[in-house]
Amino acid sequence: MRLSEEIKRFVVGPVMIIVGTRDEANRPSIGRAVGARIVDDENIELFISAWQWPETTSNLAANGQAAITFSRPSDYVSYQLKGTACLRAAEQRDLEQSRHYQTKLYAHFSGLGHPAKLVSPFITERELTVARLLVKEAYVQTPGPKAGTAAGTGVAS
Repeated sequence: MRLSEEIKRFVVGPVMIIVGTRDEANRPSIGRAVGARIVDDENIELFISAWQWPETTSNLAANGQAAITFSRPSDYVSYQLKGTACLRAAEQRDLEQSRHYQTKLYAHFSGLGHPAKLVSPFITERELTVARLLVKEAYVQTPGPKAGTAAGTGVAS
């Protein structure tokens, strides 16, 4: 699936990133990513702490199935991308990109009047791992009448 420019800009912004996975018995598990990178029109990379989210990374290693939700805290505009992921070890450039994301997210929450202590429990780069997701489906998940519809090129509202 080809990602729209709007979605590509959105997912690298100051958004919360929830990584949904499943195990071999189809039991769901979630974790959080600490940043994302656009690789090309069909692939994104997510930075995930394998230390904090061991079930998430274990599930990704076992079956690669993922549903990633990106939600902007200021207005809850949200997208969900589904696809297949593979893992690799993080490199220095991944750590730097994750730290840039963390700075943007902390600033965004601060601008909303929320202290860093609300965000910091899900922000860690310990055992940072990279999940490359081949996006196969994209959905609008913004609360409202369009939630669950296929994402096109229009604004998610």
